[in-house]
Amino acid sequence: MTLVARRLDHALHDRARRRLVPSGTARRRQLVIVEMMLAVAGCIAGYTLFIDWARHFEVRVCEQIILAMGVDRISAALGDSFIVFGPGFEPVTAQMTGSCSILSSVLALAALAVIVLRERSQVLLGFVVASVFVLAANQVRLVLSLLAGRYFAVDALVFFHDWIGAVINFAYTLIGLLIMIGMTMYDAQRAEQDHTGRHTADRPEAWARPGLGHRVPLDDDDAPKAPKVQVAAFLHRKILPRALSVRLARRRERTRVDYRVGHENADRRAAIVRELAAKGLGVHTATLLAVATHETDIGVLDALADAVAARQWEPVANADVVALRLWARAWLMRTPAVDVDFVPESGRLIAVTGAGGPAGVAVIQALQKAGDAVLALDANPDGVGLRLATHSAVLPRADQPGYAESLLSILAEHRPGALVCTVAEEYHALTPLVGHLDELGVRTWLPDPASAETCLDKIAFATALHAAGVPHPATAWTADTAGLVPGPWVVKPARGRGSRDVVLVDNPADLPHAFFSVPGAIVQTRLAGQEFTADALVARDGRMVACVPRWRDETRGGISVRGTTFASATVTEVVAATLRAVGHSGPANVQGFVDFTGAVTIVEVNPRFSGGLPLTLAAGADVVSAYVAGILDPAAEMPGLEFQPGVRMARYFSEVFYTSSSLEMVGAAR
Repeated sequence: MTLVARRLDHALHDRARRRLVPSGTARRRQLVIVEMMLAVAGCIAGYTLFIDWARHFEVRVCEQIILAMGVDRISAALGDSFIVFGPGFEPVTAQMTGSCSILSSVLALAALAVIVLRERSQVLLGFVVASVFVLAANQVRLVLSLLAGRYFAVDALVFFHDWIGAVINFAYTLIGLLIMIGMTMYDAQRAEQDHTGRHTADRPEAWARPGLGHRVPLDDDDAPKAPKVQVAAFLHRKILPRALSVRLARRRERTRVDYRVGHENADRRAAIVRELAAKGLGVHTATLLAVATHETDIGVLDALADAVAARQWEPVANADVVALRLWARAWLMRTPAVDVDFVPESGRLIAVTGAGGPAGVAVIQALQKAGDAVLALDANPDGVGLRLATHSAVLPRADQPGYAESLLSILAEHRPGALVCTVAEEYHALTPLVGHLDELGVRTWLPDPASAETCLDKIAFATALHAAGVPHPATAWTADTAGLVPGPWVVKPARGRGSRDVVLVDNPADLPHAFFSVPGAIVQTRLAGQEFTADALVARDGRMVACVPRWRDETRGGISVRGTTFASATVTEVVAATLRAVGHSGPANVQGFVDFTGAVTIVEVNPRFSGGLPLTLAAGADVVSAYVAGILDPAAEMPGLEFQPGVRMARYFSEVFYTSSSLEMVGAAR
C-alpha cells in the first residue's frame, strides 16, 4: 500500500470514528449552544414576568429622589409614567417604557453570571454591586431627563432622553459589566489560572521529560511542529534595550511573589515555599528566587533555605538553581552574635522587653538568679536593664514605624527561647507577630487583646467591673455626669500609667477645671483606707495560680518603694473576680483599697508584672519562673504558688556605670 493510500485510509477511519463518537470539543460546543439558548430564554421570560414591576419600582425610586431634591411640577401619580409641567406650565406625559428600564441590563448580567462565571464564589457579590450601579446610573439618567423637561422645554426632555440618555444607557451597562467581571474574576491566588481558578503552572510531580536518552518513535503524522512565535520573547530579545528588559524582568519576578505567595500571611507563605521546593528546584525556580530576593520575613527565608538545603541530591537544572543553592548556603551560615564566654546554667536565653522600667529590671534579675541568660530590649538607650543583661539591643517604640522589623531582626539574630513583655502598651504591636515568633522558635504568652484593652482603658474597665458586680469607685467620663460622682475626687486620664496627670480635688468648684485640664479625663470618687497591690498569675484556663497582696506603705511616682505582704481571703477573692471579669491570663497586678470595715474596692488592673515584683519574689512566690515555664510548655499544668505574709521591702538607689562607647554599641545593635 502506498503512502497516499495509507494516508487516505487513515483519514477515512478517523472521520468515521468522529461520526460515531463525538469529540470533547464537539460536545462542549453543543453544551455551550444549549446554555446560550437557555440564557436567551431566561432573559425573555424574566423580561416578560418582571417588566411591569421593574417600571413601577424605578418610577417610585425616581419620585423619591425628585422629592428629596425639592423639585416641583413633576408627578408620578400615574404609577408607570411622569407628568411634567414645563416652563410655560404645558403638561407632558413621559412614559417609563421597557427600554428605559434597567431590567434588560440586569437580566443580561444575570445570564453572564449564571452561564459563564457561575463557578466562582464571588460572582453573586459582583452581580449585586453591578446591578446597584446600573440602577443608580439609570436613575441619574431619568432625573436629568425630567429636569430638562421641567426647566427648559418638552423637546429638551425628549432630546436628552433619546440621545444623551442612550449614550448614558450604553455606558452604564458596559461599566456594570466590567464591574461584575472585575469583582468576579479576581482571585487571591493570582497565578496562571484557567476559568475555574486552577493553577495551570502548578505542575504535578509526575510531569517530567523522558530520561536516560529514551525517545518516543514518531510516525509521519506525528512529526514535530514548528514552535510558535512568542511575541513577548521576541520583544525582549530583539527590540527592547537590555536595561529595560532586565528592569521589566525584575518587576515580573516581584509580581510573581505577589500573585503566588505575597498575598498570604507569613505562616502560609512559608508553607507555600516548602510545597513549591518539594516539587523540584527546577520547576518553580523563578518563584523561589523571587522569594529569596524580595521576602523580608525571617521565618519565610528560613523555610526557603531549609527546603533548598534538603534537596542537595537534585541535579542542577540551570544557573538559577545554582544561584538559589548559593543563597541558601550563605543564609544558613549566618552565625548569631553570642558571647562565648558566658554559658547560662539553664542553657536558655530569654528576651525581656521594657528593660528600662522597674518591672523589666525585676524580671531580668529574677531570670538571672534562676540561671537564665537575658536579652534585654528597650526603646531608651539609657535603660538600666540594658546594662544588667547578657545581651541587649535598642528598639523603636511600639507605636513607631520599624518596631516589628527591628524586633524580628534582633530575635532572628539571637534566637531566644521565650519573650517576656513587661510593657502592656506593647501588646497591640506584639500580637500580630506571634506567628513570626513561632517561626523563629521564640515562644511567648500574650493576654487576649480584648482583655488587655479593657485593662488599659479605664472607662472600659469600669464598665466591665460594674457588669460583673466587682466593687469599683463611682466613675464618670463626661462633663455632664462628672458632678454626679460623690466627692472627694480623683481626676486622671482614661489611658495613662505611673500616676501621670493625676489631680486630687476636694472643692466641688475646682472639679470642672481639673476635668478639662486632664487629657481624656475620667472622674472617680477618691477612696479612703489602706492601699494595696496584688501580684497575680492566671493560667491559660483562667485559674489564678498566684495572688500575693502587699500594702503600699510608701509610693513615689506610682511605684511602691516600701511595702509589706499580707494574707487576706477577701482580697484574694475580689482579685480573682476582677481578673475573671476582664478575661485576663498571664501576669497582672491589681490595685485597690481596703477600708476600715474590711471592704475591698478595686481601682485598676495592669496586665503585666508590677514594679513592686521584687517583694513578691522575696516572699517566696516565683511568678517569673512559673510564667516562663508556662510560655515554654503551654500544655503543662501550672501549680499554685504560696508566699510568706509579713515580708517587708524598703527600696534604695543603686548606681550602674557605663561609658559612652558602650552606649553607642548598644544603640547600634538595631
